[in-house]
Formats: sequence, C-alpha cells, structure tokens
Amino acid sequence: MIRYSLRRAMLGAIIAPLALAIGALAISAVTVTQRTVALLLDDQMQQDASFIMLLARHEATEGESIGQTPVVRSREFERILGAQSGFRIWSGQTVVTKSGNIPERAAPPPLGFSQDQGGDDTWRNFAIGYPGEPIVVVVSQSARLRAAFVRQIILSLVLPMLILVVAIAAIIYIQVTAAMRPISRISAQIDARAPDDLERLRGHRLPFEIEPLFDAFNRLIDRMRGIVEREREFVDNAAHELRTPIAVVKTRAQIVERGLVDDDPRRDDVRSLVEATDRAAGVIDQLLSLTQMSTGGASHQSIDLSKLVDGVARVMAASALAKQQSFEADIAPGIFVDGQGDALMMVVRNVLDNAIRYTQPGGAVEIELVRIDMRHVLLRIADTGPGVAPESHKTMFNRFERLSGVDSGSGLGLSIVATIVERHHGSINVASRDPQGLCFSIHLPVRQP
Repeated sequence: MIRYSLRRAMLGAIIAPLALAIGALAISAVTVTQRTVALLLDDQMQQDASFIMLLARHEATEGESIGQTPVVRSREFERILGAQSGFRIWSGQTVVTKSGNIPERAAPPPLGFSQDQGGDDTWRNFAIGYPGEPIVVVVSQSARLRAAFVRQIILSLVLPMLILVVAIAAIIYIQVTAAMRPISRISAQIDARAPDDLERLRGHRLPFEIEPLFDAFNRLIDRMRGIVEREREFVDNAAHELRTPIAVVKTRAQIVERGLVDDDPRRDDVRSLVEATDRAAGVIDQLLSLTQMSTGGASHQSIDLSKLVDGVARVMAASALAKQQSFEADIAPGIFVDGQGDALMMVVRNVLDNAIRYTQPGGAVEIELVRIDMRHVLLRIADTGPGVAPESHKTMFNRFERLSGVDSGSGLGLSIVATIVERHHGSINVASRDPQGLCFSIHLPVRQP
C-alpha cells in the first residue's frame, strides 16, 4: 500500500502553481516598475529643471551668486530611500547656486539627459539651457534613489502576495483537517467496536467524495455478517449431529459394560470406549465454544465476578477433594466486570480443570480473586502439578497444545481461555512455582461506574 498525506498533496497542488505564478508576476512587476519609475523620475527632473530655470533665470543671467539653497527632506525619506538628489545653476562656467549633496563638476554637462560617475554611485543628470543666455540648470538624481523607489514598490506588492500565500496555505490546511474529521470519527468508532460487532456504520455526516468508501465498507460488513452467521449455523448443526451419535455410542457401551460382569478384560475395553466417547464429547464442546468465541457471542454486561468465581470454585472443589488434593479459595467480594458470564465461567472452569487434572493426589490447588487497583482485578489459579518448561509457557495457549502426554485433554482449553481473556481486554500470564507447579495470573479490567 502506497501512503501519502492528503494535506501535503493538496498544499503542493495549490501552493506550488501559486508560487510559480507569483514568481512570474514578481519578475514582470520588477521590469514594468523599473521602466515606469524611470519615466516618472525623468519627467520629474524635466519639470524641476524648467521650474528652476523660470525662477532663477534673471539673477543667474547677470552673474549674481545666489548661494546654496538648503534642502529640506523628511527623516522618513532619508531612512527609507537613503539617497540624494539636487540641482546646480550654471552661468557660463560658474556655479551660481546649488542644492543637495551631488558631485562637483568643472563644467556643466551637455544638455538633455546624461549619466556620470560620482563617488561610489552613478548619477543621472538632466541639463536645460535658455537660448541666447549662458544659464544652464542641471538636475541630478542618484541611481540609488531610483533603485530605492523600485524596491519600495516591489516590496509593497510582493509582501502582501507572500502573506496571501501563507494565508491560503493555512486556510487549505484547516479546511482539509476539518474535512477529514468525519473519517477520524469513523476510524475511532471502528477501533472501539467489539470484534463481534458487525453492524453497519450509520449516522455520520460525510462528504460526497468519501461516501463510496463508506458504502463499500458497509457492504463488506454485510458480507462478513452473512459469512459469520452461516459459519455459526454450520457449527451448531455439526455439534448437534455429532453429539447424538456419540451419546448413543456411550449409552450402548455402558449397557455392554454392565453386562460383562464376569469378563474383566472385555469390561476394561468397554470402559475405555466409554472414556473415549467422553473425550470425544468434550472435544466437540470445546470446539463449539472456541468457534463461538471466534465468531462472536452475547453482548457484554455487568458480571459479578466474585459470585461467578465462587460458584465455579465450589463445584470444582469436589473434583479436587475426590483426588485427595487440598483446595484453597480466597475470593474478594463485590468485584464486577463487563463481559460475558458464560465465557468468564469457562475461563475459570478450564484453568481449574487443568490444575486439578495434572496435580497428583496429595497436591494443592489454590484460587484467588483480588482487586489490585481501581482499574484491574487479578484472578490467580495455582497448583503443585508437574509444571511446564518455561519455553513452553507461550505455546501452551496454542490450539491442540497439550500440557503433558496424558490423553485426557483436548488441547483446546487454554486456547479458549486466551481467546476469551483477549476479548475481554485482559491479559494472562503463566509462571512456574517453586519447587514445582504452575501459577496462572489473569488480569481483567474492572467495571467502571
């Protein structure tokens, strides 16, 4: 499966072309602005020169020294543009007045526009004369001034565009995130479902673009529910059909056993047949239980686990006492969990049955139920049987894995236990006891009020 981020994909699909468009616009704006500013400033220089000529023509013609005219510029102008401009009035080869910090010249420049180098800057000049008179007015502007004008105009265009791009990216991200919220809610609802919950998804507000995926998921749920129902029906029918002939075989074997009073060898064979039918019936019941755990069962409800464990322990204690085993139970009262009563009863019964079955006469079996904190309960079942090698503690929960070579087990009991505990969001651990035996620790979440 190839994964990608929808947010990043949409941002890239929109922001990348937008950034290219803004780049092309910026290049065009720089070119047009430079040309426009040049024309505007050239026209301003011509107007200034004509106006200065009009005002100073009489004094300059008579060769009077007008002196230096102070230039008044705002601090903001100096801070932003940081460039100089000014003018000179020439009468012949003599400067009669000047303004601004512009380069000194030995003679006036030629009439019209010209450029020269002064200091570390390039200056653009415009000179104008009056026919028949020696007066020449020269207006000068530095290239820095013109570049500063262009820079300010470009910044006034580009910065808002960049802010616009950032705003568009933020809006896209927020809107895509909002559009993905229904999917997140659906995902959370699916994750919170029980494994046997195969109901269709309903009641969600979805975009039209997501609706086909939503409908496809519901159709898949319908197909899975049909398969599970057919499987459950098959298992129920198969279990019923198998139980009947096995019960018949057991009944007939018991009748034959009672008739063989004086034939001990044959009677032992028949007794073995009865035991085999019991094992076969047990295997069928275990398989049926395992399949029901895998395909779903009753809904969870509040279960008085203390009462349930106490009831199972009282029934199983008879089997332990019949084998001359000591049986100890320490069950804390008032412990409730959310779950399936029959399934939890099967957990306690299967683990206790294994403990009693594999513990020798004279051994001990213990069962304990305690609340370890506000959220968890511990069910501990221990025995003094032969135990299991530590490397087999995990594999013993596999299907048809037996704890020993005894033929009385089906190899399904602990597999069923692990399945039920997992479905109840719990955990099960096995540890060896000293000097011998096993201890099963089952942790289950406590029912929250």
